[in-house]
Amino acid sequence: MFGEMDDDQELRARAIARLEEKREFVGSLATYVGVNGLLWLIWALTDHSTGDGVPWPTWVSAIWGFFVVMHAWKFFARRPISETAIQREIDRHRPAS
Repeated sequence: MFGEMDDDQELRARAIARLEEKREFVGSLATYVGVNGLLWLIWALTDHSTGDGVPWPTWVSAIWGFFVVMHAWKFFARRPISETAIQREIDRHRPAS
């Protein structure tokens, strides 16, 4: 009985942590889109006819975008470690008998 309660509490804690991570990612993405949209709007509305090469907001968007992609990778690609994977790793490192 107590084992089931512990499992339920652990699952609940994991679920809450995952939802908090999701909320954090969505907030980061919204901030990225909003700020970069504003930067590109400023660039478009100012006189940029004398500039050569790449528009200045490109650097902000690219560098910050890289970190947003890394955050997305961490959030969407990460899977919990299963007991099967743990046992397989233990067996792999166990000396042959």
